[in-house]
Amino acid sequence: MAKTLDFTTLKKPTFPIVMQDGEEKIRILVSSPTQGLVEQMDAIERDFDSVYKSGDVEGIKAAYGLAASLMSCNLSGVVVTAEDLRDKYKLNLHDLSLFYYAYNDFLVEIESAKN
Repeated sequence: MAKTLDFTTLKKPTFPIVMQDGEEKIRILVSSPTQGLVEQMDAIERDFDSVYKSGDVEGIKAAYGLAASLMSCNLSGVVVTAEDLRDKYKLNLHDLSLFYYAYNDFLVEIESAKN
């Protein structure tokens, strides 16, 4: 007989991030994204360098929005908005770039662990 696969007890992979909110440090355990977010991430990553260099306002808004959506997929119950990233947590474009590269490494680790 097959074993029961209990999704309520599975240890899900997380990517811990810490952001500064004034004097307080906020720790978020970011989890893996939905398929739709992966597709958005692929599109943004292809254009991020040109957006970063050109200052394309719509592209920058999209990059903040996607980062917020990715960070909102978390086990900490924290909802993150693009405005939070800019205003509350004071993340700039360089910070977003670092997040995207580190998050991509996290996804590669998850994929590697499956094999």
